[in-house]
Amino acid sequence: MTWEFEHSIITDARKDEIWTLYSNVESWPLWDHGIEDISLDGEFMEGTNGKIKIEGQGYLNYRITMADPDKGYTDETVIEDLKTTIEFVHTFVDLPDGKIRLTNHVTILCPGKEEMEKEIGGSIASGVPQTMENIARMAIFMEKTCRSE
Repeated sequence: MTWEFEHSIITDARKDEIWTLYSNVESWPLWDHGIEDISLDGEFMEGTNGKIKIEGQGYLNYRITMADPDKGYTDETVIEDLKTTIEFVHTFVDLPDGKIRLTNHVTILCPGKEEMEKEIGGSIASGVPQTMENIARMAIFMEKTCRSE
């Protein structure tokens, strides 16, 4: 069994500003308030590993599995002791009206433990909409601030 969740928003934020926030992992706690600490062992690109500390939990290892400034990025966290894999797919698509659609798709695979998938997934899903609104607002703020200087 696999647990999945997807949420999208439409925003006036520019893709390059969203990408700046995505690719600078040190900014993640500013717009994803569930992150206490995060690091990346190199450039924000496919194959780079890092560590993330979610509020109230220990550090977890994650890996960037796709990074494309025109499309978004994907990261994967494997929790060895729970035999659980969590994949986050963050995409953005240009819309005809000049806006962009931001989408966050989460997949959790925890073989034989459907209740654990639902518990972990529910915890993640509850914060995704606000996190997406936060990054969009921050990207718009960055754009306005840079234009006014």
